[in-house]
Amino acid sequence: MDEEADLALLDQHLLKTNLLSQRMTGILGQLDTRLSRLDKAIAPLGIQPLTRKANNIDAILQVLSPSHPPASASTRPIPSSRTTSSSSHATLKGYSLDLPASTLTPIVSAPGTATGTPADETAILTRGPDIMALTEYFSALDSVISDLERMWKGYTEGRGGARETGVRDLSKLVEIGFSGMTDLFLKISREGMGRTFDPDQLLESGAPTPPNFFVPLNTLLPLTSHITDILNPRKSTPKTSSIIEPIMENATSAFAEMRGEWIKRSLSGMMTRVEEVDEGGIWEGDRGREKVKGLIGLCEVVIVVAEVSMAETLLITTLFPQDPPPTLLQQTLLAPIGLVTSVLQPTLNTIKRRLSSHVFVALDLYQSLIRTSQNWETSLTKCLSMTHSSSSPELLNIFSGPISTLRGLCLRSFPELLVDIRSAPTTGPPTSAISDITYSTLTYLETLPAYEKIVEGLLGSAHAERSWLMGAKDLPSPVKSASDEGGIVNLYVADVLGTVVLYLEQRAKSMRKLVGQAFLLNNLSHMRNTTSSFTSDLIGPGAEDMLNRSFRDAKAGYLSEFSSLVSLLNPSTPSSRFNVPGTSSERSTLKEAAVTFFDKLDQMESLTSQNPLSRQDVDLRDRVGREAGDIVGRGWDGFWKRCEGKGLEKYLKGTPDDIQKRVTAMFR
Repeated sequence: MDEEADLALLDQHLLKTNLLSQRMTGILGQLDTRLSRLDKAIAPLGIQPLTRKANNIDAILQVLSPSHPPASASTRPIPSSRTTSSSSHATLKGYSLDLPASTLTPIVSAPGTATGTPADETAILTRGPDIMALTEYFSALDSVISDLERMWKGYTEGRGGARETGVRDLSKLVEIGFSGMTDLFLKISREGMGRTFDPDQLLESGAPTPPNFFVPLNTLLPLTSHITDILNPRKSTPKTSSIIEPIMENATSAFAEMRGEWIKRSLSGMMTRVEEVDEGGIWEGDRGREKVKGLIGLCEVVIVVAEVSMAETLLITTLFPQDPPPTLLQQTLLAPIGLVTSVLQPTLNTIKRRLSSHVFVALDLYQSLIRTSQNWETSLTKCLSMTHSSSSPELLNIFSGPISTLRGLCLRSFPELLVDIRSAPTTGPPTSAISDITYSTLTYLETLPAYEKIVEGLLGSAHAERSWLMGAKDLPSPVKSASDEGGIVNLYVADVLGTVVLYLEQRAKSMRKLVGQAFLLNNLSHMRNTTSSFTSDLIGPGAEDMLNRSFRDAKAGYLSEFSSLVSLLNPSTPSSRFNVPGTSSERSTLKEAAVTFFDKLDQMESLTSQNPLSRQDVDLRDRVGREAGDIVGRGWDGFWKRCEGKGLEKYLKGTPDDIQKRVTAMFR
């Protein structure tokens, strides 16, 4: 025990040490990021003045010595955060990228803009954007885009020269510049999604505001605003659009995947609670109710996803107010929806394997998914409309498959219940105890009213009124139609009870008569008492009359055994010749009748003791005991009078009152 305690203590210390190490690693990572940002912010301060001076010197030298043009700015290495190279053969002033000379060649460019020369813009774009200094980057990219569109226009109009090379180089520069903006957008987004949200709190308070749902929103707004302006310019930019649209599609997919995984992580705790209900079992006993509760939690998860989609929609429309990416919302929701369906499918598989044990799990899940599906479609349609997205059948109909599967399982459960009752074993040790079939059927009927509406819809959708009989000609109950019984569910219940009665009668026939009659009487009495206590109107008049009639018949059959006992006291007495009574013969007959009567009475006492009427049904025992005592008491009284004066006192083991009390005591 001491070693185990020491090991547990060491494990705790190790866990604390790991947590501290992780925190320290995170702090150092943040420090490294900040140092990197500082380095990027400081670098242009030294680069830009030197670049301008170099360009000015080149311009002066060219004016002074026109016959000996100096090396252009494009031949000088441009400092940047990336690896730079020079184009040694270039003599014209223009843009230069940090690429091998064989890939890009210098081009003739428009005069330098007010914010900087082409070399400045190349350096700014190849260095990458800084969230703290975006204006300069935006100006450089806009200038390059303007030059590209001007050169592209001339190229398409047939003016050749260096324009083909210039279009290629400027296109690469636009690609680098726009990719830098999307990379920065994804980087800041990823860093701002470390902490997940609480699904329970989201259910209570509804969709949060975009800044609360996405922390780096305000930081990213200037960046996303300019991205939108580039994607939707006032003047047409066909060449730029062909370059940046694939980049934006990839960035949209990456952002959607990132957001989807974040939502998935947030929902994982609620999903775990649903999965833990099983505990590796198959919902035995009360675990079924807990599983149903967990499955209701599953539907709540879907509602959370719907609320999240509304919050996500608000975020998307805030980030991209003019023209939201049309597929961003659908792509974002794929991961959390996949998580929901992955938990739902094993539940469906378990229901399929043991449908008879999980009927109400299937009904509960079926009606919950129908309700949730309607809420989901309403919410998602609204979100798609807000983001100007086209309808997405894949997302709108995510529950169609599970709902269809559950509907088929529920419809299959109704005839299978009758088959299970009919096919239950009718052999076994004789007993008067209430059958398991009786208990399970009454439990089923007691639970059914909670799902009456959904069951009514399922049964009413069938082509035939008694579809659960699967074409059988012999009706299990005398009820003729649903209208006579009060509804389609009442008719189904009447047939279920009729099937149970037929099963009980068949099983009673396989036992000794008194035991079988006690078995039948106990079960029918329990059925009558239980169904009469139902708070719903599930039992129609036809089913009630059927149970009462079957109970009366079972009671009469049970009491007939005591009538048979009394019949032993009335043997036929032979007459002597010349109509003179044979005294000795009559005495012998009465003696044999008394002996047979008490042998049979002892046997019935033993059987009744071993297979009694239900001790929980005190009223049944009292009524049957009184009636049986009266039957035997009256019969014994007549026999007692016939035996008077015949010397049979030693064979008469009690007075009529004694015998009646003896029979009545059998039921106490």
